[in-house]
Amino acid sequence: MDAAVSAEQVEDVVEVFERMTLDGVIGAGLLLLIGLVVIRVAMRMLRRMIERLPLERAISGFLLSAMRIVMLVVLGTMVCSQLGIPITSLVALLSLFALAVSLSVQDVLSNMVSGMVILIAKPFAAGDYIETTAASGTVESIGLMYTHLLSPDNKVLMIPNKELSAGRITNYSAKAVRRVDASVRVGYEYGNERVLEALLRAARRVCEGHETEKPPFAAVNAYLDGGVEFVVRVHVPTEDYWDVYYALMLAMREELEKEGIPLTYGTSRVHLDRPQNA
Repeated sequence: MDAAVSAEQVEDVVEVFERMTLDGVIGAGLLLLIGLVVIRVAMRMLRRMIERLPLERAISGFLLSAMRIVMLVVLGTMVCSQLGIPITSLVALLSLFALAVSLSVQDVLSNMVSGMVILIAKPFAAGDYIETTAASGTVESIGLMYTHLLSPDNKVLMIPNKELSAGRITNYSAKAVRRVDASVRVGYEYGNERVLEALLRAARRVCEGHETEKPPFAAVNAYLDGGVEFVVRVHVPTEDYWDVYYALMLAMREELEKEGIPLTYGTSRVHLDRPQNA
């Protein structure tokens, strides 16, 4: 739409205001008053209906706001028609205004749409611990614009919903059970069976009170230059993950020390052979 056409439409609207009569203004005022009362009653009924649906509070508020805006726009169109204002010209002007506003707030609208997607798809919920490309933490709240995370060191992180919906999300709280992995390295001079028995004792001791259907597991993970790497895996309730992890790290060393098996490091041994003629 070019500038000339827009100028003509503005002139049409101004001309209508000049021809406006008292009867038309009174009729439009009565229509506006009755319409506002009807909208108020309708919003009460809609609010009661939406509150019965299993929707998030943010989605319910967004739907109610959108319905109210639609009804106000319809009422405004009816009032303008009563006043004799050309609807076509008015809609064209409003379209230009809406286009300018949408371009200036496109990031805001993108975050709102992404917030709706998150609230409907529910990749995570309040209380879940998640990790994204931007940050990680416990979800405090999910809004239409931002998702609030609480970091492990008690900092509040506000992540735009657009980044969350477009990026990778790891939800550590989605399942009731998680696996704890831990590894140690022991020298080649100690038998594998002896080491595995000590590690399984440590795993069983730590898992007392945190049992799941899967029993503890221990095995040889790799033969490295500095020693044999053993891995221990236990399945525990998700809320007990870190308690079990730190307890397992301590228990593995304690059980190995009871067997007289020290932990080794990534070191190399150099053997010097003296020549026979020396």
